Amino acid sequence: MKKAWVNKLFINLGFLVIVILVFILGLKYQHHLQEEARMTYQIRPSLVFSVLFPIFFGMLLGLLRWFELLRKTGEWRINWTKLIVFGLPSLYVSILPLIMWSGLSISYNALPFGYLLLTSGTTHTVSGLILGFLLLNVFEKGSKEG
Repeated sequence: MKKAWVNKLFINLGFLVIVILVFILGLKYQHHLQEEARMTYQIRPSLVFSVLFPIFFGMLLGLLRWFELLRKTGEWRINWTKLIVFGLPSLYVSILPLIMWSGLSISYNALPFGYLLLTSGTTHTVSGLILGFLLLNVFEKGSKEG
């Protein structure tokens, strides 16, 4: 029993180190892309990375639970309610910067909550984290109910 606890401790600490490294490297790369955008006036790579990195990081945060699910036996299911209620709004908020810079002639005032979402600094980042985490956490595995 004590050995299992120590193993879990080292797995969690190792995972924490990986999460911290990915976070630091992601922030450094984002800074590099922002500097490049300032020099070349090409904002698209920086913008795409700023949208996709939080989603990827959120998925990384949900990875431990995913590995626990892989060890379980049973039938795979998707929690559609959680995916629709939390996933669709977080997807919308996450990709709103891409929609605005896509070249489409859409005013942010025409989009639902467009002005509010674009004027707040970290909204799409937090929403991307939620979306990424949710992408792995809508899956469930277990015995068939019913």
